[in-house]
Amino acid sequence: MLHTPLHRALGENPGPLTDQMIDDAVASGTEEGDELDWKKALPSEKEFRDSDIVKDIAAFTNAAGGIIIFGLTETGRAADGRTDAGELTESYERTIRKVCMAAITPPVFGVQAIAIPSTTGTRAVALVIPASSDGPHLIYRNDTFGAPLRTGADTHWMNERQLEAAYRSRFEGARRGEQVLQQIYADLASAVGTSDRAVLVGAARPRTLRPRVEPRDGVASIADQASMVARWWLSGLRSYGPLEDLDIYHARPTLSGHYLPPKDPGHSREAHAAIFDDGSVGLSWRAGGHEHEHTGAPYMPYQIPTIAVEAFAASLLALVHAVAFDRLVGDYEVILGVEYESASSQLPEFHERNAAPPYGVHRTLSGRFRAVHAVCDPSSNDTTFIRTAVDIATSALNQIGIKKPSILSTMLQRRPREWTW
Repeated sequence: MLHTPLHRALGENPGPLTDQMIDDAVASGTEEGDELDWKKALPSEKEFRDSDIVKDIAAFTNAAGGIIIFGLTETGRAADGRTDAGELTESYERTIRKVCMAAITPPVFGVQAIAIPSTTGTRAVALVIPASSDGPHLIYRNDTFGAPLRTGADTHWMNERQLEAAYRSRFEGARRGEQVLQQIYADLASAVGTSDRAVLVGAARPRTLRPRVEPRDGVASIADQASMVARWWLSGLRSYGPLEDLDIYHARPTLSGHYLPPKDPGHSREAHAAIFDDGSVGLSWRAGGHEHEHTGAPYMPYQIPTIAVEAFAASLLALVHAVAFDRLVGDYEVILGVEYESASSQLPEFHERNAAPPYGVHRTLSGRFRAVHAVCDPSSNDTTFIRTAVDIATSALNQIGIKKPSILSTMLQRRPREWTW
């Protein structure tokens, strides 16, 4: 769900970019500004890399993000007419992504190219550019590097003091972000308790924080959407995952967000989750002591089925995807770990599906599980975003000597037709 600077300039609620919004911008004479730029037409695909659009992308991402609308004429910075922007093809979209990675240093991720549906045949195209925590972003021009910066309706080059401040902001932001991510992780681990059973814990946080936007739907709807996506991704498992064990209809307010309590407190599959106003999420799930898939007998509290790791990775990333659907947030930092504080000093062990002990029993080299860290962009659709869940699950399973997930795969069944998002 988009809430772009054009939405804000026109007083529109979050939603798709429409042809009517372009007409309204012309009718009201909406002016360019810190986050808004008008262009007549897209450059040809071959000329895109050498065009000034690359400088504009870097300038916006070095500021607070923004949007470039192609298909508008202007007078004195105010939109005053429409013109055809040209065609945005799939090949052109790939070129934009490649240029954002190759022609800007460090790369700019998460730029969305959108062909706005036309009702008149006069096409309009938008580039939605996120803010970045990796600034300053530099481009190579005339044998020198420079960092452009959007200031009002103009683009300038950063001076030495601005560059110094940008680098200092990057490093300080990364430090604060890691602290917040670790605090969410610790809070969710404490919520479920780690003294009597091994617990899977995860947290995710946008790397660049945006102003709060009211989500399209409530917390229950977001959690329900995430649950359905996770179920689809885990089609080989029947309703098995932490999102299935949450009471999503009785969410409670918590500091800067909402807390989703367990459906069955004290159960061997007790789960907890939190969704925060800035788009951060946390998830924890008792993973030791689950019932064996085939025999129904319980595992020991320190024994974790490997399919639980897959189910947890899928659920955590599906929750990130559902939350990001309502917010323009850019990249997420994600952490997934295993916590267990046994009085007997027993370390977690992982039991592989369809293998009877002692076969199929795995441990890490040190006996302790190291948390898996990743950065992902949830703006892609859920058919593509599953790759991130597979990668995180694979990293976790590699740590215990398993090559790849047994259930979680990018080879998905057909998406359920009744889904409307």
